[in-house]
Amino acid sequence: MAALPGGTLGLDAGIRLSPVPVKGDAADPAHLDWNARALRRILSDFRPDLVHIEEPPGTQAAAALASAARRLRIPYVVFSSESLQRRRGLFEGRRYRRTLAEAAGVVGGSQRATGLLAEAAPAALRTMLPQFGVTPAPAVPRTDLRPGIRLGFMGRLVPERGGEILLRAVAALMGAWTLTIVGTGPEQEALEALAQRLGLASRIRWLGGIPMSELGPVWEEIDCLVVPSQDTPTWVDRSNPMLLEAMSRSIAPVVTRAGALPEIVGDTGIVVDDRDSLVSALQELLADPARVRLMGERARQRVLQELVDSAVAARTLAFWEQVLARSRQPGVA
Repeated sequence: MAALPGGTLGLDAGIRLSPVPVKGDAADPAHLDWNARALRRILSDFRPDLVHIEEPPGTQAAAALASAARRLRIPYVVFSSESLQRRRGLFEGRRYRRTLAEAAGVVGGSQRATGLLAEAAPAALRTMLPQFGVTPAPAVPRTDLRPGIRLGFMGRLVPERGGEILLRAVAALMGAWTLTIVGTGPEQEALEALAQRLGLASRIRWLGGIPMSELGPVWEEIDCLVVPSQDTPTWVDRSNPMLLEAMSRSIAPVVTRAGALPEIVGDTGIVVDDRDSLVSALQELLADPARVRLMGERARQRVLQELVDSAVAARTLAFWEQVLARSRQPGVA
């Protein structure tokens, strides 16, 4: 069963959809006011074995659903991808603490998110899982082992995404390389000027913003996707759909040790700490096309085995079963 704001009652691929009256602006879902009585009625009528909450734990929706589950003595699990500590208002902080303190299980979208949940819910079972699985794209054939490497960067052109780090790194490479940059943003003019000063203009293609659905031809022209994100006090890379898409297409990933990026690539790509280590990594790949192809193949296998919808669903179900088994033990509330 899925409880959704508004809508109509129905079934979707075997899932019962239960509409819940809400107040507020639909364009600002985090601040919608869900009807607590309707949530309690849905749970009371349906009597699920477990409730899974995907609204942020400090929201009114999460608190109302958690309260309804507690009143009916139904164990509940809370998901969050929030990866930074932040100050909360009085009411939000109270909802956040109460919702998590009595959760039977917590699921973090990254290691950082899981750690924050564990601090607020020390007694709950916990695991790390992506919120959504990936629909795998067709693999891009990569049988040629020509010299050089075709690099790609995809993302908004802002300082946190590390565009300057990447340009200064490729400027130090020796050998044949090209760089395709997809994205726009406030840093674009500064990056284009930097590329000119570094003498890189002839090797870089600036494609601007392209919808993900139209990136097919671009993926075919990239051997390695570089994601040089940088953590800041107010931002971390919690997930990266472009990185996952590239991996599913057998494109080798090179990422910085920032946010959830190392967790996404696992042992299939290269994780670097700074510009110097990025230069070294790219130089090694430039000299070894066969390694680039192998990394891409391993990255696709990781997606197929661990990150597609069916794999994430199976891991989620296994965690739910673990939570239920524990909640049914004598003495466990």
